Amino acid sequence: MSYKICKQTEERIVLQDVGGIIDFIFSGVMALIGAGVMYLSWFNYQDTGEIVMSFVFLLLGSCFFFPMFKINRLTIDAVNKELTKTKSWFGITTNKEIITNNGLSLLEMSGFTSGEVEAFFDTNERAQHHYSLKFYSYPEWNLSMRSFSSMLDVALFIGRYFDTDLAMVVQHKRHKFTAKGLLKNHQITPLPNDSTVKEVGFQEIRVASTRGGIIRQWAVPVSLSMWAIMTSGFLLYLSALEGFTYIPVALQYLLAFIFSFGISFLIIKNYVPNHLKIDHGNLIVKTSLFGARKYPLSEVIGVVNVAKITYLITRKGSERLAYKIPTKYSYAIHSWLLSFLNK
Repeated sequence: MSYKICKQTEERIVLQDVGGIIDFIFSGVMALIGAGVMYLSWFNYQDTGEIVMSFVFLLLGSCFFFPMFKINRLTIDAVNKELTKTKSWFGITTNKEIITNNGLSLLEMSGFTSGEVEAFFDTNERAQHHYSLKFYSYPEWNLSMRSFSSMLDVALFIGRYFDTDLAMVVQHKRHKFTAKGLLKNHQITPLPNDSTVKEVGFQEIRVASTRGGIIRQWAVPVSLSMWAIMTSGFLLYLSALEGFTYIPVALQYLLAFIFSFGISFLIIKNYVPNHLKIDHGNLIVKTSLFGARKYPLSEVIGVVNVAKITYLITRKGSERLAYKIPTKYSYAIHSWLLSFLNK
Protein backbone atom coordinates (compact mmCIF):
# COMPACT_ATOMS: atom_id res chain seq x y z
CA MET A 1 0.00 0.00 0.00
CA SER A 2 1.11 3.53 -0.72
CA TYR A 3 -0.70 6.67 0.46
CA LYS A 4 -0.98 10.06 -1.20
CA ILE A 5 -2.78 13.25 -0.21
CA CYS A 6 -6.13 13.52 -2.00
CA LYS A 7 -7.52 16.47 -0.01
CA GLN A 8 -5.90 19.09 2.22
CA THR A 9 -7.34 22.10 4.02
CA GLU A 10 -6.30 24.20 7.02
CA GLU A 11 -8.17 21.83 9.36
CA ARG A 12 -7.91 18.43 7.71
CA ILE A 13 -5.75 16.19 5.53
CA VAL A 14 -7.21 13.13 3.79
CA LEU A 15 -4.85 10.48 2.44
CA GLN A 16 -5.88 7.60 0.23
CA ASP A 17 -4.11 4.36 -0.54
CA VAL A 18 -3.22 4.30 -4.23
CA GLY A 19 -1.77 0.80 -4.05
CA GLY A 20 1.18 -0.50 -6.00
CA ILE A 21 1.90 -2.59 -9.07
CA ILE A 22 1.32 -5.82 -7.12
CA ASP A 23 -2.08 -4.62 -5.92
CA PHE A 24 -2.96 -3.56 -9.46
CA ILE A 25 -1.98 -6.96 -10.91
CA PHE A 26 -3.82 -8.83 -8.14
CA SER A 27 -7.00 -6.79 -8.69
CA GLY A 28 -6.75 -7.34 -12.45
CA VAL A 29 -6.31 -11.11 -12.10
CA MET A 30 -9.23 -11.35 -9.67
CA ALA A 31 -11.41 -9.29 -12.04
CA LEU A 32 -10.54 -11.62 -14.93
CA ILE A 33 -11.45 -14.67 -12.83
CA GLY A 34 -14.69 -12.98 -11.82
CA ALA A 35 -15.53 -12.21 -15.44
CA GLY A 36 -14.87 -15.86 -16.31
CA VAL A 37 -17.18 -17.12 -13.55
CA MET A 38 -19.90 -14.69 -14.63
CA TYR A 39 -19.51 -15.90 -18.19
CA LEU A 40 -20.00 -19.48 -16.96
CA SER A 41 -23.26 -18.40 -15.30
CA TRP A 42 -24.51 -17.02 -18.58
CA PHE A 43 -23.31 -20.09 -20.48
CA ASN A 44 -25.05 -22.37 -17.92
CA TYR A 45 -28.29 -20.41 -18.26
CA GLN A 46 -28.17 -20.60 -22.06
CA ASP A 47 -27.43 -24.33 -21.97
CA THR A 48 -29.77 -25.57 -19.23
CA GLY A 49 -32.18 -22.73 -18.52
CA GLU A 50 -31.39 -23.08 -14.79
CA ILE A 51 -31.89 -19.68 -13.14
CA VAL A 52 -30.94 -20.39 -9.50
CA MET A 53 -27.48 -21.86 -10.13
CA SER A 54 -26.76 -19.28 -12.82
CA PHE A 55 -27.64 -16.52 -10.34
CA VAL A 56 -25.37 -18.13 -7.72
CA PHE A 57 -22.48 -18.18 -10.21
CA LEU A 58 -23.25 -14.56 -11.11
CA LEU A 59 -23.00 -13.47 -7.45
CA LEU A 60 -19.84 -15.51 -6.96
CA GLY A 61 -18.22 -13.88 -9.97
CA SER A 62 -19.11 -10.39 -8.78
CA CYS A 63 -17.30 -11.07 -5.49
CA PHE A 64 -14.02 -11.37 -7.39
CA PHE A 65 -14.37 -7.69 -8.31
CA PHE A 66 -14.27 -6.61 -4.64
CA PRO A 67 -10.50 -5.82 -4.54
CA MET A 68 -11.04 -3.19 -7.24
CA PHE A 69 -13.45 -1.28 -4.99
CA LYS A 70 -11.49 -1.42 -1.75
CA ILE A 71 -10.47 2.01 -0.44
CA ASN A 72 -8.09 2.67 2.46
CA ARG A 73 -8.09 6.20 3.85
CA LEU A 74 -6.39 8.14 6.62
CA THR A 75 -8.05 11.32 7.87
CA ILE A 76 -6.08 13.74 10.05
CA ASP A 77 -8.44 16.11 11.86
CA ALA A 78 -6.82 19.18 13.45
CA VAL A 79 -10.04 20.33 15.14
CA ASN A 80 -10.72 17.11 17.08
CA LYS A 81 -7.01 16.18 17.10
CA GLU A 82 -7.70 12.67 15.86
CA LEU A 83 -6.25 10.40 13.20
CA THR A 84 -8.76 7.99 11.67
CA LYS A 85 -7.83 5.12 9.38
CA THR A 86 -10.68 3.37 7.58
CA LYS A 87 -11.11 0.48 5.17
CA SER A 88 -14.24 0.51 3.03
CA TRP A 89 -15.83 -1.59 0.32
CA PHE A 90 -18.20 0.10 -2.14
CA GLY A 91 -18.35 3.08 0.25
CA ILE A 92 -19.28 0.96 3.28
CA THR A 93 -16.73 1.16 6.13
CA THR A 94 -15.75 -2.28 7.41
CA ASN A 95 -12.77 -1.42 9.61
CA LYS A 96 -11.96 1.73 11.58
CA GLU A 97 -9.01 2.66 13.80
CA ILE A 98 -8.61 5.93 15.72
CA ILE A 99 -5.55 7.53 17.32
CA THR A 100 -6.15 10.47 19.62
CA ASN A 101 -3.76 13.31 20.37
CA ASN A 102 -2.81 11.79 23.72
CA GLY A 103 -2.25 8.36 22.15
CA LEU A 104 0.44 9.51 19.68
CA SER A 105 3.89 9.75 21.25
CA LEU A 106 6.15 9.95 18.17
CA LEU A 107 5.93 10.25 14.40
CA GLU A 108 8.97 8.89 12.56
CA MET A 109 9.90 9.60 8.93
CA SER A 110 12.23 7.31 7.00
CA GLY A 111 13.22 6.37 3.47
CA PHE A 112 15.24 3.84 1.50
CA THR A 113 16.13 2.94 -2.07
CA SER A 114 15.84 -0.26 -4.10
CA GLY A 115 16.83 -1.44 -7.56
CA GLU A 116 20.20 0.35 -7.56
CA VAL A 117 22.07 -2.68 -8.91
CA GLU A 118 19.64 -3.07 -11.82
CA ALA A 119 19.83 0.67 -12.54
CA PHE A 120 23.63 0.54 -12.59
CA PHE A 121 23.77 -2.20 -15.24
CA ASP A 122 20.75 -1.06 -17.24
CA THR A 123 20.37 2.68 -17.90
CA ASN A 124 16.69 2.17 -18.74
CA GLU A 125 16.02 1.03 -15.18
CA ARG A 126 15.62 3.56 -12.37
CA ALA A 127 16.37 3.22 -8.69
CA GLN A 128 13.15 3.32 -6.67
CA HIS A 129 12.79 5.63 -3.69
CA HIS A 130 10.45 4.62 -0.88
CA TYR A 131 9.21 6.65 2.07
CA SER A 132 7.29 5.66 5.18
CA LEU A 133 5.64 7.17 8.25
CA LYS A 134 5.64 5.23 11.49
CA PHE A 135 3.14 6.23 14.18
CA TYR A 136 4.26 5.21 17.66
CA SER A 137 0.84 4.89 19.22
CA TYR A 138 -1.87 2.41 20.05
CA PRO A 139 -2.63 1.00 17.56
CA GLU A 140 0.78 1.36 15.90
CA TRP A 141 0.75 2.24 12.21
CA ASN A 142 3.44 2.02 9.56
CA LEU A 143 2.30 3.68 6.33
CA SER A 144 4.10 3.72 2.99
CA MET A 145 4.01 7.17 1.38
CA ARG A 146 3.85 7.91 -2.34
CA SER A 147 6.38 10.76 -2.26
CA PHE A 148 8.71 12.65 0.04
CA SER A 149 6.64 15.84 -0.28
CA SER A 150 3.47 14.03 0.87
CA MET A 151 5.32 12.57 3.85
CA LEU A 152 6.69 15.99 4.75
CA ASP A 153 3.29 17.71 4.46
CA VAL A 154 1.70 15.15 6.81
CA ALA A 155 4.54 15.43 9.34
CA LEU A 156 4.42 19.24 9.39
CA PHE A 157 0.63 19.22 9.74
CA ILE A 158 0.76 16.81 12.67
CA GLY A 159 3.63 18.72 14.26
CA ARG A 160 1.59 21.94 14.03
CA TYR A 161 -1.62 20.67 15.62
CA PHE A 162 -0.72 17.57 17.65
CA ASP A 163 1.28 17.31 20.88
CA THR A 164 3.82 14.83 19.61
CA ASP A 165 7.49 14.65 18.68
CA LEU A 166 8.73 14.31 15.11
CA ALA A 167 11.76 12.25 14.12
CA MET A 168 13.64 11.42 10.93
CA VAL A 169 15.82 8.37 10.31
CA VAL A 170 19.15 9.22 8.67
CA GLN A 171 21.75 6.47 8.15
CA HIS A 172 19.80 4.09 10.43
CA LYS A 173 19.90 6.63 13.26
CA ARG A 174 16.90 8.53 14.54
CA HIS A 175 17.16 12.32 14.71
CA LYS A 176 14.69 14.62 16.38
CA PHE A 177 13.09 16.61 13.59
CA THR A 178 13.91 20.16 14.66
CA ALA A 179 16.43 22.67 13.37
CA LYS A 180 18.93 21.46 15.94
CA GLY A 181 18.17 17.80 15.36
CA LEU A 182 19.25 17.94 11.73
CA LEU A 183 22.86 18.48 12.82
CA LYS A 184 25.36 15.73 13.43
CA ASN A 185 25.58 15.16 17.19
CA HIS A 186 24.02 18.64 17.57
CA GLN A 187 27.31 20.21 16.48
CA ILE A 188 27.92 22.73 13.69
CA THR A 189 29.60 21.23 10.61
CA PRO A 190 31.71 23.76 8.64
CA LEU A 191 31.43 24.00 4.87
CA PRO A 192 34.07 21.79 3.23
CA ASN A 193 34.49 24.23 0.30
CA ASP A 194 35.35 21.47 -2.16
CA SER A 195 33.93 20.48 -5.54
CA THR A 196 30.72 19.17 -3.96
CA VAL A 197 29.74 22.09 -1.70
CA LYS A 198 31.44 25.45 -1.95
CA GLU A 199 30.80 29.07 -1.00
CA VAL A 200 30.84 31.04 -4.25
CA GLY A 201 29.68 34.48 -3.17
CA PHE A 202 28.32 36.61 -0.37
CA GLN A 203 25.77 34.45 1.46
CA GLU A 204 25.69 32.01 -1.46
CA ILE A 205 26.81 28.38 -1.83
CA ARG A 206 26.95 25.94 -4.73
CA VAL A 207 25.84 22.32 -4.31
CA ALA A 208 26.90 19.73 -6.90
CA SER A 209 24.04 17.57 -8.15
CA THR A 210 26.06 14.35 -7.76
CA ARG A 211 29.05 13.07 -5.86
CA GLY A 212 32.61 13.44 -7.17
CA GLY A 213 34.97 16.07 -8.46
CA ILE A 214 34.38 18.43 -11.36
CA ILE A 215 35.75 15.98 -13.93
CA ARG A 216 33.67 13.10 -12.61
CA GLN A 217 30.52 15.20 -12.34
CA TRP A 218 30.73 16.41 -15.92
CA ALA A 219 32.05 13.17 -17.45
CA VAL A 220 28.59 11.67 -17.98
CA PRO A 221 26.78 14.72 -19.44
CA VAL A 222 29.68 15.64 -21.72
CA SER A 223 30.06 12.03 -22.91
CA LEU A 224 26.35 11.66 -23.67
CA SER A 225 26.24 15.06 -25.39
CA MET A 226 29.21 14.06 -27.58
CA TRP A 227 27.43 10.79 -28.36
CA ALA A 228 24.32 12.70 -29.48
CA ILE A 229 26.38 15.03 -31.69
CA MET A 230 28.40 12.17 -33.22
CA THR A 231 25.23 10.14 -33.83
CA SER A 232 23.62 13.07 -35.63
CA GLY A 233 26.78 13.62 -37.71
CA PHE A 234 26.96 9.93 -38.63
CA LEU A 235 23.31 9.87 -39.72
CA LEU A 236 23.80 12.98 -41.84
CA TYR A 237 26.93 11.47 -43.43
CA LEU A 238 25.11 8.19 -44.09
CA SER A 239 22.18 10.08 -45.60
CA ALA A 240 24.48 12.00 -47.98
CA LEU A 241 26.42 8.83 -48.87
CA GLU A 242 23.29 6.81 -49.69
CA GLY A 243 21.57 9.70 -51.47
CA PHE A 244 18.59 9.71 -49.11
CA THR A 245 16.12 12.15 -50.66
CA TYR A 246 12.85 11.34 -48.89
CA ILE A 247 13.52 14.10 -46.33
CA PRO A 248 14.89 17.47 -47.57
CA VAL A 249 18.49 18.15 -46.59
CA ALA A 250 17.58 21.32 -44.69
CA LEU A 251 15.02 19.39 -42.64
CA GLN A 252 17.59 16.66 -41.94
CA TYR A 253 20.01 19.23 -40.53
CA LEU A 254 17.22 20.78 -38.45
CA LEU A 255 16.20 17.41 -37.00
CA ALA A 256 19.84 16.58 -36.24
CA PHE A 257 20.26 19.90 -34.44
CA ILE A 258 17.05 19.40 -32.43
CA PHE A 259 18.12 15.88 -31.46
CA SER A 260 21.65 16.90 -30.43
CA PHE A 261 20.57 20.06 -28.60
CA GLY A 262 17.61 18.37 -26.90
CA ILE A 263 19.65 15.43 -25.56
CA SER A 264 22.46 17.72 -24.41
CA PHE A 265 20.08 20.17 -22.74
CA LEU A 266 18.15 17.49 -20.84
CA ILE A 267 21.32 15.79 -19.59
CA ILE A 268 23.31 18.90 -18.69
CA LYS A 269 20.25 20.40 -16.99
CA ASN A 270 20.29 17.58 -14.43
CA TYR A 271 24.00 17.99 -13.74
CA VAL A 272 24.17 21.76 -13.32
CA PRO A 273 25.15 22.60 -9.71
CA ASN A 274 22.37 24.05 -7.56
CA HIS A 275 22.75 27.40 -5.80
CA LEU A 276 21.42 28.57 -2.45
CA LYS A 277 21.50 32.29 -1.76
CA ILE A 278 20.28 34.42 1.14
CA ASP A 279 18.79 37.69 -0.07
CA HIS A 280 16.74 40.19 1.99
CA GLY A 281 15.23 37.65 4.36
CA ASN A 282 14.59 35.06 1.65
CA LEU A 283 16.31 31.87 0.54
CA ILE A 284 16.64 31.77 -3.25
CA VAL A 285 17.06 28.24 -4.62
CA LYS A 286 18.23 27.77 -8.19
CA THR A 287 17.97 24.11 -9.16
CA SER A 288 17.93 24.40 -12.96
CA LEU A 289 19.40 26.35 -15.85
CA PHE A 290 16.45 28.72 -15.86
CA GLY A 291 14.34 30.04 -13.02
CA ALA A 292 14.61 29.96 -9.26
CA ARG A 293 12.35 29.60 -6.25
CA LYS A 294 12.17 31.97 -3.32
CA TYR A 295 11.30 30.94 0.25
CA PRO A 296 11.01 33.29 3.25
CA LEU A 297 13.54 32.23 5.88
CA SER A 298 10.66 31.83 8.34
CA GLU A 299 9.35 28.98 6.12
CA VAL A 300 12.69 27.16 5.86
CA ILE A 301 13.29 24.16 8.15
CA GLY A 302 16.64 22.88 6.91
CA VAL A 303 18.47 20.27 4.84
CA VAL A 304 18.40 16.51 5.32
CA ASN A 305 19.55 13.38 3.48
CA VAL A 306 16.76 10.82 2.97
CA ALA A 307 17.00 7.71 0.76
CA LYS A 308 20.35 9.03 -0.56
CA ILE A 309 18.70 12.23 -1.80
CA THR A 310 19.59 15.59 -0.22
CA TYR A 311 16.45 17.68 0.28
CA LEU A 312 15.85 21.26 1.29
CA ILE A 313 12.82 21.14 3.59
CA THR A 314 10.43 24.07 3.92
CA ARG A 315 6.95 24.46 5.35
CA LYS A 316 5.64 24.70 1.77
CA GLY A 317 7.33 21.56 0.46
CA SER A 318 10.76 20.30 -0.48
CA GLU A 319 13.46 20.85 -3.10
CA ARG A 320 15.80 18.13 -4.34
CA LEU A 321 19.36 19.43 -4.14
CA ALA A 322 21.61 16.45 -4.84
CA TYR A 323 21.76 12.68 -5.20
CA LYS A 324 24.24 10.31 -3.58
CA ILE A 325 26.43 12.91 -1.91
CA PRO A 326 27.69 11.95 1.58
CA THR A 327 25.47 12.82 4.54
CA LYS A 328 28.18 15.09 5.97
CA TYR A 329 27.38 17.59 3.22
CA SER A 330 23.73 17.81 4.24
CA TYR A 331 24.91 18.55 7.80
CA ALA A 332 27.25 21.23 6.45
CA ILE A 333 24.58 22.87 4.29
CA HIS A 334 22.13 22.85 7.18
CA SER A 335 24.76 24.36 9.49
CA TRP A 336 25.32 27.14 6.95
CA LEU A 337 21.57 27.80 6.79
CA LEU A 338 21.13 27.70 10.55
CA SER A 339 23.07 30.92 11.09
CA PHE A 340 20.49 32.75 8.95
CA LEU A 341 17.45 30.91 10.33
CA ASN A 342 18.28 32.00 13.88
CA LYS A 343 18.38 35.68 12.97
